[in-house]
Amino acid sequence: MTAIGSGDLCLATSAARGIPARELEHAVHETIEFGITLIDVAGDADSEKLAGQVVRELGARDRVVVATRVPILAPRPGPPTRDLLRERLPAPYVQDRIEASLRATRLDALPLAQLPLSPVWRASPAWPELVGTCARLVREGKVLTWGAMLDEPDHEAAPALAAEPWLAALSVVYHLWDRRAEPLLGVAAKRELAVLARQPLAGGALTGNLGPGVGLPPRDDRNALAPARLERIAVAIAGLAALVKREPPAVRSYDAARQVAERAERPEHLECDDVAELALRFVIDRVGIALPRLHRRDYLMPGIAAAAAPPLSADLVARILDDPR
Repeated sequence: MTAIGSGDLCLATSAARGIPARELEHAVHETIEFGITLIDVAGDADSEKLAGQVVRELGARDRVVVATRVPILAPRPGPPTRDLLRERLPAPYVQDRIEASLRATRLDALPLAQLPLSPVWRASPAWPELVGTCARLVREGKVLTWGAMLDEPDHEAAPALAAEPWLAALSVVYHLWDRRAEPLLGVAAKRELAVLARQPLAGGALTGNLGPGVGLPPRDDRNALAPARLERIAVAIAGLAALVKREPPAVRSYDAARQVAERAERPEHLECDDVAELALRFVIDRVGIALPRLHRRDYLMPGIAAAAAPPLSADLVARILDDPR
């Protein structure tokens, strides 16, 4: 797989952020045509249908990994049960979801099916049934490989999950400001397990465009961010602004951020044009595969450039890691 993939392909999220379905479809076409070989798809039929349609139209089934997801079931009303695996991800449900994804994508097999797994579920009596179901779906040719999606890895239990021999990939939230998944990287490397870094731009915060007073489409989910959160984002971005050639708009959105940027010492040699490039290259260097949302053409080319760039220098990485923000 390429060092960068198209993350969270979702028609509903894109529409809320002002991207029409036709523009999103065009962006997916260009993503594949420019050589990106991983498309991470949200767990809904419309998004899966779009991904499968584009892959088929381009004759790219043999070179593009469509990574589908099995959404976790909502908790039942009433007191929680002891066996959350049996309640939230029962084996018959996984079977049904895989069949539904095959119908939506119209692919012969799902290249990578991702399960939302909690490491503690390995102790559940339902775990062998789940593993057996996944193995059977591979034998039947419906799924080629399985991956685990981890939201908040338990540093003690997650490495054992990463060691499960039937898993080929781990999907984790990882970016400059959230590196909690790092204990898994060594285990994954030993197993030659693919690690997919979701939200490498922190939900858009590491583009440098979010700050107090930022204008977003009315239905954009980021409108829910509290003013204090936007202020913290702007200040954190200001701490990185001295490390890139172009000043992020967030720096000028808040007085405290502007003051941080003005006090920061700039290196003699700047390796990145903007904060988004810095953030993507940091993730690619440490994890291997970054999954930004490449759903506009003007997101695609900077992402490809970041994937093709050399590793960040040790001095620059040390400065990033030493930043208390």
